[in-house]
Amino acid sequence: MSDIIYRKATQQDFATIAGIFATNMDLSVFTTVKDTEALYHFACLFIANDFMRSSFVEVAEHDGKLCGVVMGSTTMTHDKAVVFDHKALSTQAKAALQQTKNGQQVLRDLNTFKTSFDHTRDSDADSELLFFFVDKHYRRNNIGSKLIRSFEYHLTKLNANGYSLHTDTRCSYQYYENNGYQRVSTHNNIFNPEIEHYTYIKAINKR
Repeated sequence: MSDIIYRKATQQDFATIAGIFATNMDLSVFTTVKDTEALYHFACLFIANDFMRSSFVEVAEHDGKLCGVVMGSTTMTHDKAVVFDHKALSTQAKAALQQTKNGQQVLRDLNTFKTSFDHTRDSDADSELLFFFVDKHYRRNNIGSKLIRSFEYHLTKLNANGYSLHTDTRCSYQYYENNGYQRVSTHNNIFNPEIEHYTYIKAINKR
C-alpha cells in the first residue's frame, strides 16, 4: 500500500490514539472492569502518561485515518515528542474515574497491576518502546516495520544502546520473537493467570 503517510504525532492525535487503545487493546490485563466508559477514561490516563514520557511518537495515516502508531522514550534526551498539558489530561481522566464505582475499581486495579509489574522490569536498556499498534485492516503492508525502523533510527541518532518493551500473550508477541528481540522475563498476569507478560530487549546498531 503506497498511499500511507508517515508523520510525527501532534497534540491533536491524542484523543484518537486513546480511542485506539481503548477499543483495540485487551484491557483485561490491567483491570477486571468491563464498563466501556470507565475503560475509555483509563485509556486516556494511560496514553497521557505515555505521551508525557515519549521522546518519539510517529503515526501512519491513510485517507485521513490514523492506522498505526509507535511511541517510545529514551534517557538519551530530555526532549519530548509532543508538548501538551499532561497534568490537566491526567487529572481530568482520574476525576472521571473517581466519580463511578467502576472507575474507582479501575484505579485500584491499576495500582495493584503497577505494584506487581514494577518488580519484573529486568532490563538495562536506556530506551523503551511504550506503545505500538497497527490497525488490523492495514496489517501485512509493512506499516509496523516502517514505524519500528523510524523509532530505531531516532535511537541510533541519539547513540542509544537498545530498548525494551513489554507485551503479553494477548498481543502479537510472535513479531518480536521473529525479529531479533530477546525475551528477558516472563510472569503471569495478576487478574488472569492464563495470560503471560513478557519483557523483550533489542540492541541498537551504533552509527
